[in-house]
Amino acid sequence: MKTVFKVLIGIAVVALAYLCYTSVATPVKFDKIQKQREELIAKKLKDIASFEVAYKTVNGKFANADELTNFLENGKLFYIIAEGDYTDEMRDKGLTEKQAAAQGLIQRDTVLVSAKDSLLRDTPYKTPQEILSVPGFPDKSIEINTGEVKQYIGQDTINISVFEACVPMSLYLGDLNEKQRAQKIEAAMKLNSGKGYPGLKIGSLEELKLTGNWE
Repeated sequence: MKTVFKVLIGIAVVALAYLCYTSVATPVKFDKIQKQREELIAKKLKDIASFEVAYKTVNGKFANADELTNFLENGKLFYIIAEGDYTDEMRDKGLTEKQAAAQGLIQRDTVLVSAKDSLLRDTPYKTPQEILSVPGFPDKSIEINTGEVKQYIGQDTINISVFEACVPMSLYLGDLNEKQRAQKIEAAMKLNSGKGYPGLKIGSLEELKLTGNWE
């Protein structure tokens, strides 16, 4: 009887130790996976922001998802070919850079180049469509929204193009512990006076912004 009792106590001790371990290990593992995934997503969101800026320089506004991928596949960018330096000596003579170019002292030519070749050449993306896939979840897409906000300049009002690209926690943490995920989402929503976004987002539909909510 005493032997059985000792065995039961031993089992109870092991079970308690396991519960204590998992209560600590589960959140730590969750945080590690979250950090790894968010680093990859954040990098891709910053890439998207840079592509959006390139699109806007050509089209005067930011792009939705279809417009952006089409631009990266078929669009063109203005590229300035510069030969020769605009020197202090030229400036001292009263020559503008445009005048120096007209006199053949320097060369400044604007040409059109492929957006795909220029913007994707040094990136890991093989196709424009790959840019919108969520890292680790290739069948899911990064959401891109566009809009306009009013900006007041003196007595005039102009509309400013804005965009946001975002990935919710419910997606990239969807396969992890449900309780931990719910706590993370709740904590994120409480940020920014209760206006926090539960996930990673770059840009804004309320202001002209090109930074991410993790920065």
